[in-house]
Amino acid sequence: MTWIPWTRAVIAVGLLVGLSMPSRAAGPYTEEELRVPVPTAGLRGLEALLVRPSEPGRYPLALLNHGAPRFTADRPNMTPWSMLPQAIEFARRGWAAVMVMRQGYGDSGGIPADDYGSCGRADYIAAGNGASAELKESIALLRRRPDIDIARMIAVGRSAGGFATVALTADPPPGLVAAINFAGGRGSLHEDEVCQGDRLIEAFGHFGERSRIPMLWVYAENDHFFGPK
Repeated sequence: MTWIPWTRAVIAVGLLVGLSMPSRAAGPYTEEELRVPVPTAGLRGLEALLVRPSEPGRYPLALLNHGAPRFTADRPNMTPWSMLPQAIEFARRGWAAVMVMRQGYGDSGGIPADDYGSCGRADYIAAGNGASAELKESIALLRRRPDIDIARMIAVGRSAGGFATVALTADPPPGLVAAINFAGGRGSLHEDEVCQGDRLIEAFGHFGERSRIPMLWVYAENDHFFGPK
């Protein structure tokens, strides 16, 4: 997928978990690998990465939501480190950026809660609700960290993560004040082909009717997954 430099568009607009790797300073930033203990994710929990300024303080949260590959076999190869450049851009501006791998992606345990089923009976609303519920559960745990201010939070996502971000705004957690959707969507089968696109449009309408959170949507004409049309 061809992505626009989404960190530029962003300019416009001890966690109480089971296991936490020691944090390490990367210049002016601190990088910390986390394990979020979501019960449905089993013993492994959810793989996550936190990047924030090195200076002690309480920072607003930027929740960065990853996409989904076309082929399910590629899900285990995903990693939160792929979003490190974007996380650093947030940290550079005084945010604590958290990338949580949803169930079944990367090294997170559990079965994906955001599957939409078969192409013939795609249920995108259920997929959005599943992803949103999982993100809200993670946010509830991040709320306990002394270095994160959940009362000032934005959600940012691309592709399936953008779709999950839109769903999250329809039933937002306390403290969510804005969201950014980069090329959000589900059901990309091949270039410029979406499984039951009419149902995807209906799902966006379903969440849009309920959302009152300000959002910025960014779609690129050279994107063959989810273009502006």
